[in-house]
Amino acid sequence: MNIKFVDEYLSNIKWNDNEHWQVEGNIKKLSNQYYKFDIRFLNDFNDKKGKLISSTSKADKILFEDDKNWILVDTQELIKHMKKHSLKEVKLEELIKTIDWNIILPKK
Repeated sequence: MNIKFVDEYLSNIKWNDNEHWQVEGNIKKLSNQYYKFDIRFLNDFNDKKGKLISSTSKADKILFEDDKNWILVDTQELIKHMKKHSLKEVKLEELIKTIDWNIILPKK
């Protein structure tokens, strides 16, 4: 799990040992809304890195990362986008450009 993201960007933290989400809290200085986050690390799938996302996920936001940033994506918007376009996989760069709710936070 990406504990560093939690330490850097979340407040009012509550941990959960659940397959769909691991922590809930507020995004510091950005929102007073309480969200459930999927903060699992990316997995290796053949020559790609990614996450398996269930359409029944209870996470509000899914955390991705690159070398410089944390990227939060809205779970339901991601699932809706994938169903609408009959996608089995999607690239993070495409998601950032396509869906409305995403936040890019610099790694400190």
